[in-house]
Amino acid sequence: MIALVIMGIVHRWVPASTWVIVHMFTLGLITNSILVWGQHFTETLLHRRLPENARALQVRRIMILNLGIVVLVAGMIAAMDVAVIAGATIVGGSVTWYIVDLVRQIRAAAPSRFRPIVKYYAIAAAFLPVGAVAGAFMGVGVSEEWSVRLHAVHLAVNVLGFVGITVLTTLVTFWATVLRTSMAEGQDSAATQSLVVLSTSVVAVAVAALFGAWIVTAAALVVYLAA
Repeated sequence: MIALVIMGIVHRWVPASTWVIVHMFTLGLITNSILVWGQHFTETLLHRRLPENARALQVRRIMILNLGIVVLVAGMIAAMDVAVIAGATIVGGSVTWYIVDLVRQIRAAAPSRFRPIVKYYAIAAAFLPVGAVAGAFMGVGVSEEWSVRLHAVHLAVNVLGFVGITVLTTLVTFWATVLRTSMAEGQDSAATQSLVVLSTSVVAVAVAALFGAWIVTAAALVVYLAA
């Protein structure tokens, strides 16, 4: 947060400042928050708290994520393709590590009402490495046509997939708690079906955008919003 404020002050003298500010917020604040709170909610919903020695690995993963963000930002400011690719790889790798940990916890947990829903934290996170690849290609430079396509893919998988599905998964499971009411019978099944449609829609939006099929992209986006 402090770095973001400083960047807001000195942005006039920093190359690619708009990109830097946006990604300091999205990667620096949002991604860090999702990795921390996604882990917390997974443990809570599965009723399976990890041992304290597992926290050290989680902290290490966050540190590696932030190292990747620093390298990526530095690469964009200095226009160094190697640093851009390295930073995107580190970011994508740290999130992939997070996904593997979530899947292990889900598989090890006893069957429960929310177990089918919790897996969507992992599915949502799986979209970010795809977005990192698309972002890396844009960062090192592609043709204008491919830049438009990759930008659409980048937004779809990161905003609709990684952030959107994570937030909606949390709302599904904790909204009743916030309202101090119990979840109605069958509501969890309906939520799971909705998350399936949302995830499929994000994939459809991204694939269609990659191939420049903009009508299909728009149709898939409508399905996502309807779900």
